[in-house]
Amino acid sequence: MYLRAKNVSLRFRLQGADTPLAPAHRRLGGAVENHEGRRSVRALDDVSLDLREGDRLAIIGHNGAGKSTLLRTLAGIYRPQEGRVESSGPATGVFNIALGFRQEATGYRNIVLKGLIAGKTRAQIEAVIPEIAEYTELGPYLHMPLRTYSQGMAMRLAFAIATAFASEILLLDEWIGAGDAQFREKIVDRMNDFVDAATIVVVASHSTSLLRRIANKAMWLEHGRVHRYGPAEAILDEYEALTDPAAAGSQALLNREGVWLETVAGARALAWNFPLRADLPLKLYLEHPLRGTRLVCSARGRGLWPLKHWVQPGMAFALVAEDGERIAGFRVPEAAAEPLPTSTAASG
Repeated sequence: MYLRAKNVSLRFRLQGADTPLAPAHRRLGGAVENHEGRRSVRALDDVSLDLREGDRLAIIGHNGAGKSTLLRTLAGIYRPQEGRVESSGPATGVFNIALGFRQEATGYRNIVLKGLIAGKTRAQIEAVIPEIAEYTELGPYLHMPLRTYSQGMAMRLAFAIATAFASEILLLDEWIGAGDAQFREKIVDRMNDFVDAATIVVVASHSTSLLRRIANKAMWLEHGRVHRYGPAEAILDEYEALTDPAAAGSQALLNREGVWLETVAGARALAWNFPLRADLPLKLYLEHPLRGTRLVCSARGRGLWPLKHWVQPGMAFALVAEDGERIAGFRVPEAAAEPLPTSTAASG
Protein backbone atom coordinates (compact mmCIF):
# COMPACT_ATOMS: atom_id res chain seq x y z
CA MET A 1 0.00 0.00 0.00
CA TYR A 2 1.16 3.54 -0.67
CA LEU A 3 -0.05 7.14 -0.76
CA ARG A 4 2.07 9.79 -2.45
CA ALA A 5 1.83 13.46 -3.27
CA LYS A 6 4.40 14.83 -5.71
CA ASN A 7 4.97 18.59 -5.88
CA VAL A 8 1.29 19.34 -5.37
CA SER A 9 0.14 22.95 -5.76
CA LEU A 10 -3.45 24.15 -5.57
CA ARG A 11 -4.91 27.61 -6.19
CA PHE A 12 -8.30 29.06 -5.39
CA ARG A 13 -9.52 32.11 -7.26
CA LEU A 14 -10.29 35.09 -5.04
CA GLN A 15 -13.70 36.68 -5.30
CA GLY A 16 -13.66 40.46 -5.18
CA ALA A 17 -10.24 40.68 -6.78
CA ASP A 18 -9.69 44.36 -5.93
CA THR A 19 -10.35 43.96 -2.21
CA PRO A 20 -7.09 44.32 -0.24
CA LEU A 21 -6.38 41.84 2.53
CA ALA A 22 -6.14 43.14 6.09
CA PRO A 23 -2.84 42.45 7.89
CA ALA A 24 -4.48 39.78 10.07
CA HIS A 25 -5.77 37.95 7.00
CA ARG A 26 -2.33 37.95 5.39
CA ARG A 27 -1.12 35.74 8.20
CA LEU A 28 -3.75 33.14 7.37
CA GLY A 29 -3.98 30.78 4.43
CA GLY A 30 -1.66 30.58 1.46
CA ALA A 31 0.09 33.24 -0.57
CA VAL A 32 -2.02 35.69 -2.57
CA GLU A 33 -0.75 35.99 -6.14
CA ASN A 34 -1.74 36.90 -9.68
CA HIS A 35 -1.96 33.84 -11.89
CA GLU A 36 -2.91 34.09 -15.56
CA GLY A 37 -4.31 37.56 -14.95
CA ARG A 38 -6.47 36.49 -12.00
CA ARG A 39 -5.96 37.09 -8.31
CA SER A 40 -5.83 33.80 -6.41
CA VAL A 41 -4.66 32.13 -3.23
CA ARG A 42 -2.04 29.41 -3.51
CA ALA A 43 -3.52 27.13 -0.84
CA LEU A 44 -0.89 24.41 -1.36
CA ASP A 45 2.59 25.11 -2.67
CA ASP A 46 4.87 22.28 -3.83
CA VAL A 47 3.76 19.73 -1.21
CA SER A 48 5.22 16.23 -1.39
CA LEU A 49 4.87 13.16 0.83
CA ASP A 50 5.44 9.43 0.55
CA LEU A 51 3.58 7.05 2.86
CA ARG A 52 3.82 3.27 2.98
CA GLU A 53 2.09 0.47 4.85
CA GLY A 54 1.98 1.16 8.58
CA ASP A 55 2.62 4.90 8.32
CA ARG A 56 0.59 7.31 10.45
CA LEU A 57 1.12 10.92 9.37
CA ALA A 58 0.25 13.88 11.61
CA ILE A 59 -0.48 17.15 9.81
CA ILE A 60 0.02 20.22 12.01
CA GLY A 61 -0.03 23.98 11.51
CA HIS A 62 -2.00 27.09 12.44
CA ASN A 63 -5.57 27.65 11.29
CA GLY A 64 -5.48 28.32 7.55
CA ALA A 65 -2.11 26.60 7.07
CA GLY A 66 -3.57 24.19 4.48
CA LYS A 67 -4.22 21.07 6.58
CA SER A 68 -7.82 20.48 5.52
CA THR A 69 -7.05 21.45 1.93
CA LEU A 70 -4.27 18.87 1.77
CA LEU A 71 -6.53 16.16 3.18
CA ARG A 72 -9.21 16.89 0.60
CA THR A 73 -6.62 16.89 -2.15
CA LEU A 74 -5.35 13.49 -1.01
CA ALA A 75 -8.96 12.27 -1.00
CA GLY A 76 -9.51 13.44 -4.58
CA ILE A 77 -12.05 16.12 -3.68
CA TYR A 78 -9.72 18.83 -5.00
CA ARG A 79 -7.62 18.36 -8.11
CA PRO A 80 -4.26 20.15 -7.99
CA GLN A 81 -3.23 22.45 -10.82
CA GLU A 82 0.36 21.24 -10.45
CA GLY A 83 1.78 17.93 -9.30
CA ARG A 84 -0.19 14.76 -8.66
CA VAL A 85 -1.52 12.42 -5.98
CA GLU A 86 -1.00 8.66 -6.34
CA SER A 87 -2.30 5.80 -4.20
CA SER A 88 -2.58 2.03 -4.41
CA GLY A 89 -6.26 2.20 -3.53
CA PRO A 90 -9.07 4.61 -2.72
CA ALA A 91 -8.49 7.03 0.17
CA THR A 92 -11.43 7.40 2.53
CA GLY A 93 -11.87 10.85 4.03
CA VAL A 94 -13.74 11.37 7.30
CA PHE A 95 -14.24 15.13 7.40
CA ASN A 96 -17.77 16.24 8.28
CA ILE A 97 -19.57 13.14 9.51
CA ALA A 98 -22.98 14.86 9.51
CA LEU A 99 -22.70 15.95 5.88
CA GLY A 100 -25.28 14.30 3.62
CA PHE A 101 -27.90 13.61 6.29
CA ARG A 102 -31.53 14.20 5.30
CA GLN A 103 -33.71 15.47 8.12
CA GLU A 104 -36.94 13.99 6.72
CA ALA A 105 -35.45 10.53 6.12
CA THR A 106 -35.46 7.84 8.79
CA GLY A 107 -32.32 6.68 10.55
CA TYR A 108 -32.27 3.50 8.47
CA ARG A 109 -32.70 5.45 5.24
CA ASN A 110 -29.87 7.78 6.20
CA ILE A 111 -27.59 4.80 6.73
CA VAL A 112 -28.28 3.72 3.14
CA LEU A 113 -27.86 7.23 1.73
CA LYS A 114 -24.59 7.83 3.54
CA GLY A 115 -23.27 4.47 2.40
CA LEU A 116 -24.12 5.22 -1.22
CA ILE A 117 -22.45 8.64 -0.97
CA ALA A 118 -19.33 6.87 0.33
CA GLY A 119 -19.32 4.67 -2.78
CA LYS A 120 -20.44 1.44 -1.10
CA THR A 121 -22.67 -1.11 -2.80
CA ARG A 122 -26.15 -1.87 -1.55
CA ALA A 123 -24.95 -5.29 -0.39
CA GLN A 124 -22.09 -3.74 1.61
CA ILE A 125 -24.50 -1.30 3.23
CA GLU A 126 -27.07 -3.97 4.13
CA ALA A 127 -24.31 -6.05 5.72
CA VAL A 128 -23.40 -3.34 8.25
CA ILE A 129 -26.90 -2.11 9.13
CA PRO A 130 -27.46 -4.61 12.00
CA GLU A 131 -24.10 -3.71 13.54
CA ILE A 132 -24.80 0.03 13.27
CA ALA A 133 -28.24 -0.42 14.85
CA GLU A 134 -26.78 -2.39 17.76
CA TYR A 135 -23.91 0.04 18.29
CA THR A 136 -26.05 3.21 18.34
CA GLU A 137 -28.59 1.76 20.80
CA LEU A 138 -31.22 3.87 19.05
CA GLY A 139 -33.73 1.02 18.73
CA PRO A 140 -37.12 2.16 17.35
CA TYR A 141 -35.79 5.67 16.71
CA LEU A 142 -34.08 4.31 13.58
CA HIS A 143 -37.55 4.04 12.05
CA MET A 144 -38.22 7.73 12.78
CA PRO A 145 -37.18 10.87 10.83
CA LEU A 146 -33.81 12.33 11.72
CA ARG A 147 -35.49 15.66 12.58
CA THR A 148 -36.96 13.99 15.69
CA TYR A 149 -33.49 13.11 17.04
CA SER A 150 -31.65 15.02 19.72
CA GLN A 151 -28.17 16.29 18.84
CA GLY A 152 -26.58 13.44 20.79
CA MET A 153 -28.69 10.81 19.01
CA ALA A 154 -27.82 12.23 15.59
CA MET A 155 -24.14 12.23 16.57
CA ARG A 156 -24.31 8.58 17.53
CA LEU A 157 -25.77 7.66 14.17
CA ALA A 158 -23.35 9.81 12.18
CA PHE A 159 -20.34 8.38 14.02
CA ALA A 160 -21.50 4.79 13.65
CA ILE A 161 -22.00 5.20 9.89
CA ALA A 162 -18.67 6.99 9.40
CA THR A 163 -16.76 4.17 11.13
CA ALA A 164 -18.77 1.22 9.82
CA PHE A 165 -16.58 0.48 6.80
CA ALA A 166 -12.92 -0.41 7.19
CA SER A 167 -10.56 1.70 5.09
CA GLU A 168 -7.03 0.85 4.00
CA ILE A 169 -6.13 4.53 3.48
CA LEU A 170 -7.85 6.72 6.06
CA LEU A 171 -7.85 10.55 6.11
CA LEU A 172 -9.12 12.29 9.27
CA ASP A 173 -9.74 16.00 9.74
CA GLU A 174 -9.57 16.14 13.53
CA TRP A 175 -10.22 13.16 15.76
CA ILE A 176 -13.85 12.17 16.26
CA GLY A 177 -14.44 12.21 19.97
CA ALA A 178 -17.63 14.17 20.58
CA GLY A 179 -20.88 12.80 21.86
CA ASP A 180 -22.87 12.52 25.06
CA ALA A 181 -21.01 11.48 28.21
CA GLN A 182 -22.63 8.05 28.49
CA PHE A 183 -21.63 7.17 24.93
CA ARG A 184 -18.12 8.71 24.91
CA GLU A 185 -16.26 5.61 26.08
CA LYS A 186 -17.76 3.56 23.26
CA ILE A 187 -16.72 6.27 20.80
CA VAL A 188 -13.10 6.22 21.98
CA ASP A 189 -12.86 2.42 21.73
CA ARG A 190 -14.46 2.30 18.28
CA MET A 191 -12.33 5.17 16.98
CA ASN A 192 -9.15 3.42 18.10
CA ASP A 193 -10.23 0.19 16.38
CA PHE A 194 -11.19 2.11 13.23
CA VAL A 195 -7.76 3.72 12.96
CA ASP A 196 -5.88 0.53 13.88
CA ALA A 197 -7.65 -1.34 11.06
CA ALA A 198 -6.36 1.10 8.41
CA THR A 199 -3.08 0.43 6.61
CA ILE A 200 -2.19 4.14 6.17
CA VAL A 201 -3.60 6.98 8.26
CA VAL A 202 -3.30 10.75 7.78
CA VAL A 203 -4.79 12.89 10.55
CA ALA A 204 -4.88 16.67 10.95
CA SER A 205 -5.35 17.85 14.51
CA HIS A 206 -4.44 20.60 16.96
CA SER A 207 -4.02 18.00 19.72
CA THR A 208 -0.32 17.19 19.84
CA SER A 209 -0.90 14.74 22.69
CA LEU A 210 -3.19 12.72 20.42
CA LEU A 211 -0.76 12.91 17.50
CA ARG A 212 2.14 11.74 19.68
CA ARG A 213 0.12 8.65 20.53
CA ILE A 214 -0.67 7.56 16.99
CA ALA A 215 1.79 9.14 14.51
CA ASN A 216 5.24 8.05 13.37
CA LYS A 217 5.62 10.87 10.81
CA ALA A 218 4.60 14.53 10.85
CA MET A 219 4.19 17.33 8.33
CA TRP A 220 4.20 20.93 9.54
CA LEU A 221 2.47 23.28 7.09
CA GLU A 222 2.93 27.05 7.02
CA HIS A 223 0.86 29.06 4.51
CA GLY A 224 0.41 26.02 2.28
CA ARG A 225 4.12 25.11 2.19
CA VAL A 226 5.91 22.29 3.97
CA HIS A 227 7.87 23.77 6.86
CA ARG A 228 9.04 20.44 8.27
CA TYR A 229 8.45 16.80 7.26
CA GLY A 230 9.90 13.78 9.00
CA PRO A 231 9.85 11.83 12.30
CA ALA A 232 6.84 12.81 14.39
CA GLU A 233 8.49 13.19 17.79
CA ALA A 234 11.10 15.77 16.79
CA ILE A 235 8.69 17.86 14.73
CA LEU A 236 5.96 17.83 17.38
CA ASP A 237 8.52 18.89 20.01
CA GLU A 238 9.52 21.89 17.90
CA TYR A 239 5.92 22.79 17.10
CA GLU A 240 4.87 22.65 20.76
CA ALA A 241 7.81 24.82 21.79
CA LEU A 242 6.48 27.58 19.52
CA THR A 243 2.74 27.18 19.98
CA ASP A 244 2.24 25.63 23.43
CA PRO A 245 5.17 26.34 25.76
CA ALA A 246 3.46 24.69 28.72
CA ALA A 247 3.03 21.41 26.84
CA ALA A 248 6.57 21.60 25.52
CA GLY A 249 7.88 22.12 29.00
CA SER A 250 5.85 19.21 30.35
CA GLN A 251 7.26 16.94 27.66
CA ALA A 252 10.82 18.05 28.45
CA LEU A 253 10.28 17.20 32.11
CA LEU A 254 9.92 13.53 31.26
CA ASN A 255 13.46 13.32 29.87
CA ARG A 256 15.48 14.41 32.94
CA GLU A 257 15.54 14.13 36.71
CA GLY A 258 16.56 16.80 39.22
CA VAL A 259 16.49 20.60 38.82
CA TRP A 260 17.74 22.51 35.79
CA LEU A 261 17.19 25.49 33.50
CA GLU A 262 15.00 24.81 30.47
CA THR A 263 14.44 26.94 27.36
CA VAL A 264 10.78 27.00 26.32
CA ALA A 265 9.72 29.04 23.27
CA GLY A 266 12.89 31.13 23.58
CA ALA A 267 12.38 31.93 27.29
CA ARG A 268 14.22 30.49 30.29
CA ALA A 269 12.39 28.52 32.96
CA LEU A 270 13.31 26.61 36.09
CA ALA A 271 12.33 22.97 35.61
CA TRP A 272 12.34 20.05 38.01
CA ASN A 273 11.37 16.40 37.91
CA PHE A 274 11.33 13.93 40.79
CA PRO A 275 9.40 10.92 39.45
CA LEU A 276 8.73 9.34 42.84
CA ARG A 277 7.25 12.63 44.05
CA ALA A 278 5.54 13.62 40.78
CA ASP A 279 2.09 13.95 42.36
CA LEU A 280 3.17 15.18 45.78
CA PRO A 281 2.74 18.88 46.70
CA LEU A 282 5.89 20.99 46.91
CA LYS A 283 6.64 24.68 47.33
CA LEU A 284 9.27 26.68 45.46
CA TYR A 285 11.04 29.30 47.61
CA LEU A 286 13.51 32.05 46.80
CA GLU A 287 16.30 31.97 49.39
CA HIS A 288 17.75 35.42 50.15
CA PRO A 289 20.79 35.72 52.47
CA LEU A 290 19.39 38.86 54.14
CA ARG A 291 15.63 38.78 53.60
CA GLY A 292 15.10 35.10 54.27
CA THR A 293 12.87 32.85 52.19
CA ARG A 294 10.05 33.99 49.95
CA LEU A 295 7.36 31.69 48.51
CA VAL A 296 7.48 31.76 44.70
CA CYS A 297 4.82 29.20 43.83
CA SER A 298 3.08 26.02 44.93
CA ALA A 299 3.86 23.05 42.75
CA ARG A 300 4.20 19.29 42.47
CA GLY A 301 7.17 16.98 42.13
CA ARG A 302 7.24 17.70 38.41
CA GLY A 303 6.95 21.29 37.28
CA LEU A 304 8.06 24.33 35.34
CA TRP A 305 8.38 27.96 36.49
CA PRO A 306 9.20 30.67 33.89
CA LEU A 307 11.95 32.94 35.22
CA LYS A 308 10.62 36.40 36.09
CA HIS A 309 12.26 39.65 35.04
CA TRP A 310 13.62 40.17 38.55
CA VAL A 311 15.57 36.90 38.65
CA GLN A 312 19.32 37.60 38.71
CA PRO A 313 22.40 35.34 38.38
CA GLY A 314 23.40 33.93 41.74
CA MET A 315 19.89 33.81 43.19
CA ALA A 316 19.13 30.59 45.07
CA PHE A 317 15.87 28.63 45.00
CA ALA A 318 14.70 25.63 47.01
CA LEU A 319 12.00 23.01 46.55
CA VAL A 320 10.44 22.09 49.89
CA ALA A 321 7.91 19.42 50.79
CA GLU A 322 4.80 20.17 52.84
CA ASP A 323 6.44 18.73 55.96
CA GLY A 324 9.37 21.12 55.57
CA GLU A 325 11.81 18.62 54.04
CA ARG A 326 14.19 20.29 51.60
CA ILE A 327 13.97 18.32 48.35
CA ALA A 328 16.42 20.23 46.18
CA GLY A 329 18.23 23.54 45.78
CA PHE A 330 19.25 25.47 42.71
CA ARG A 331 21.40 28.56 42.11
CA VAL A 332 20.96 30.58 38.91
CA PRO A 333 24.27 30.42 36.99
CA GLU A 334 26.20 33.55 36.13
CA ALA A 335 25.73 32.93 32.39
CA ALA A 336 23.46 30.69 30.37
CA ALA A 337 26.50 29.20 28.65
CA GLU A 338 27.85 27.85 31.96
CA PRO A 339 27.29 24.17 32.77
CA LEU A 340 24.05 23.71 34.63
CA PRO A 341 24.60 23.07 38.34
CA THR A 342 23.84 19.73 39.94
CA SER A 343 20.81 19.83 42.21
CA THR A 344 21.08 18.82 45.83
CA ALA A 345 18.24 16.34 45.53
CA ALA A 346 17.12 14.35 48.51
CA SER A 347 16.45 10.66 48.19
CA GLY A 348 13.27 9.78 46.27
